[in-house]
Order: sequence, then C-alpha cells, then structure tokens
Amino acid sequence: MLNDLLNYENLKIYQRKDMFNFSIDTVLLARFATINNKVKNILDIGTNNAAIPLILSTQTTAHITGVEIQKDAIMLAEENVILNNRTEQIAIVHADIKEYIKVESDNKFDLVLCNPPFFKVGDYKLNEKSALLIPARHETHLTLADLIASLPKIIKNKGYFAMVHRVNRLTEIFALLTKHNFAVKRLQFIHPFYNSEAANVLIEATFCGAPGLKVEEPIIVHDENGEYSSQVQKWFSK
Repeated sequence: MLNDLLNYENLKIYQRKDMFNFSIDTVLLARFATINNKVKNILDIGTNNAAIPLILSTQTTAHITGVEIQKDAIMLAEENVILNNRTEQIAIVHADIKEYIKVESDNKFDLVLCNPPFFKVGDYKLNEKSALLIPARHETHLTLADLIASLPKIIKNKGYFAMVHRVNRLTEIFALLTKHNFAVKRLQFIHPFYNSEAANVLIEATFCGAPGLKVEEPIIVHDENGEYSSQVQKWFSK
C-alpha cells in the first residue's frame, strides 16, 4: 500500500496493513529531536519502514542509518528509501541492535532516536492479529533496559538520544538513563486532548552531559472536534 507521507512534499511511503505503520508518535519524535550543525551522523533504532529517516531527511543533510530486526520491515524500508531517492543519505541495516553495537562500536553517532516497544512482556496480552506487530509493541526482542544499555557504545560524548514512550514508565526511564551516564535535558508531554492526562512523553538526553532539565510546552494532539490540532498539523510538513 503506497501512501503520501503526510504533507511532506514528494515523500511517499509503502506500508502493510499487517505491520506497524507510522503514527503520530513517529512524526512527533522526528520533529522533536535536536537537529543542528553539529549533528552529522544519525541512527534510528527500530526504523521499521524508514518513516523517521525520511522525515529527518527533510530537516537535515546528515547521514542517517536505520537499524531494523524484522526482515519484512527491512524490505519496506529499503523500498521506501529508493522510492524517495534518498539512497545517498539513508542506509538501512538488517540487524538486532544488541548485535549491531558489537560490530559498529567504532562508529559513533551524534544523534540516536528510538520509538521502542512500549509494553513489557506479561503486562498486556500480545497482539494476535499479526505476529509482525508483536515486537513493535511488546518487549519480546528489545527491552527498555537493553536499549538504553546499548547506547553508550554507539553515541558520541555529548551526543543526543531522543525517544518517545509511555508516561507511566518515565521513572524507570530516568533511572536507566542516569545509570548509563545520560543527563535528561528535555521533556515534552503528549496529551490526546486538552483536558486529558498525558499518555506519552518525548524525552531527550545527552551522553556525559551536564544536568539541566527543560519541560517544554505540552503537545495537544486533537482539538475539541477530534481533528488533529493546529499545533500538531504544523509538524505534518517541512
């Protein structure tokens, strides 16, 4: 299934109904992460169909690597990179991040992003509609602890790590980041509606960075009519 990648000019993306498709979290994470002149080398862990690298490619000329463990997702990601003429900028790698860091430890990144599985195995019933959805939503292949433990081996000193996750796991995330010498620098809470509690949160930390946390203006995803808010819609295009 071929779709427009929101309102990003000339960007198209192949997706499959039986696989994890890009979501509002995908877009918000790609637009939340710090992109500046110092960011020359970017890694997206669990890149799926390469939606995050494609969005990032409209914001920066930095080289972007997408790592993905699922073979079916890799095929889509590679097809999407070719379709959008991004082969010079985006590289797709079929690997488990826990193995990738063993062979690429000399290749350090300025920015690492991840939209990880949110749910611990056992906390929720595994999605049975498609086996391909399970590792995208549940920690069957990559736990939060494994993810954060892998980062020091692939990120530069003072490099950025950006992720989106559930608010109810924020305490655990802070503890793991601190354990592995990250300083949380930015938080932005995501509320489904104006009068609802935050469900998810965007987090950015720096490796071996100085302390100093900024909580940014919350993101309200939907307006009172259930449509995407104007705040969110501005991130649906370059």
